[in-house]
Amino acid sequence: MIYSYECEQQLLAGLIKHPKSYAEIAIFISDDDFFSESSLVNKTIFCVLRQALSTGEQIDEVILAERVQSLGISFEDNLNIADYIKALAMRKVSSSSLLDTAKELKKLTIKRGLCDAASEIVSKVTSIPTTTPYDEIIECADQIYNEKINLYQEGADSPENIFEDMEEIIELRGNNPIKEFGFMGPHESINNLYGSLLRPGNISVVVARSGVGKTQFCMDFCTKTSSQYKNLPVLHLDNGEMSKEEITNRQCASMSGVPLHLIETGQWRQAGKEVVGQVRNAFDKIKDMKFYYYNVGGMSVDNMINVIKRFYFSKVKRGNKMILSFDYIKTTFEKFNTKTEWQIVGEMVDKFKRLVQKDIVFEGEPMIAMMTSVQSNRTGIVGNRNSDALIEDESIVSLSDRITQFASHLLSLRPKTTDELQSEPSGFGTHKLTCFKHRHLGPDVYRALNPVELPDGSKKRNFINLEIANFNITDKGDLKDMADHMVLNDVEPADNGGFFEIPNL
Repeated sequence: MIYSYECEQQLLAGLIKHPKSYAEIAIFISDDDFFSESSLVNKTIFCVLRQALSTGEQIDEVILAERVQSLGISFEDNLNIADYIKALAMRKVSSSSLLDTAKELKKLTIKRGLCDAASEIVSKVTSIPTTTPYDEIIECADQIYNEKINLYQEGADSPENIFEDMEEIIELRGNNPIKEFGFMGPHESINNLYGSLLRPGNISVVVARSGVGKTQFCMDFCTKTSSQYKNLPVLHLDNGEMSKEEITNRQCASMSGVPLHLIETGQWRQAGKEVVGQVRNAFDKIKDMKFYYYNVGGMSVDNMINVIKRFYFSKVKRGNKMILSFDYIKTTFEKFNTKTEWQIVGEMVDKFKRLVQKDIVFEGEPMIAMMTSVQSNRTGIVGNRNSDALIEDESIVSLSDRITQFASHLLSLRPKTTDELQSEPSGFGTHKLTCFKHRHLGPDVYRALNPVELPDGSKKRNFINLEIANFNITDKGDLKDMADHMVLNDVEPADNGGFFEIPNL
């Protein structure tokens, strides 16, 4: 068995000599860290010490020995507890080394815990019937292992005073400035206004009607962002909507610029030398890219979480970062129990948020940045409506208010209406991306928050112009860029609501 009586004794000696240092280790050291299968003495002494120190009571080795003896516990080899505690008090231990000793003792506890988990997995798996599906076998092992691992995740278990180390943190960042925070995306306009949509520990949500392109936006955004950061691993979870082949064909069409029909049918090989070259150039781009597909249709949220954890620890490895793309938020088979639809979706978002913010961390820092999407309700339908008849706020988000609450960025994607395409100058894209909610912004905060004044004097909320063509997303600037273009090219409103160019007389 894995233990060290020497390490336990050193920690007890430190607590006896430096009782005020107990507060530094109280949040992560407990009586479970003292091995007790062969001897209860160290564990018993710690329990008595902890009881006194937790109440701020002053205690010396004499009082400590009397309290331990009063418990009436018989120790092995007729140990004289008074002499044992006196010997501990005579050890040379500095207050500065107490924290390091506690951490070493905790490592031994973790090793013992993992050994116990491994033994429990062996016992459980060997007793599972042969008719059990393989995914249930894996889920069983995952549950035992992850429950044990979650106990040892580093992090504060008590309230912390943020002002205590504010100066140190801010000064350190000032001495080592960085240009960006989080993974910056491929679209300059989004980065400038809203900052990173892929910050580890955060969830960005795109809301749109079915068929608008929310899946492609998320895939395109995550893929291109990954390529900017040395091919960061991307895990794409498909909630039963599209097969691996469909995703593969779309990604190839997007990266090559070749129409999807030619890719799907294989006719790209007969479409001419230029088309063949485009496809094969795309093959060169993807050699080192990491975009993993997994179909989670019909799975419970807990099963999805286990899939992500398994992928992270087996493929990405602890301490490395990754991007999670989830297509998309909707109810699972769990809806057939007593819970309502909004409760199920709320729990789903809550569990995903906990996963990326608290479960998968390294040295207290989140490792997973997540982007997902959700369908808008019927108020978000564009159809044949004019732009002034559309509702453009967070009320179009379907299923649950928790989606809005937990999202760091909530963005609406929709095609431009006919009247918008007629009135706007050419070259400003086919779709609008509007930010409904943000927890952080990019460098141009004023531009992100303030309405844009158009040439006719009216003001509108800013948005991003996007061109979506052949599953490829292109940034076409924001509304401010469009307004500046109108002014520079002498474009003014016409009587019919469109724009015309003022002739030079």
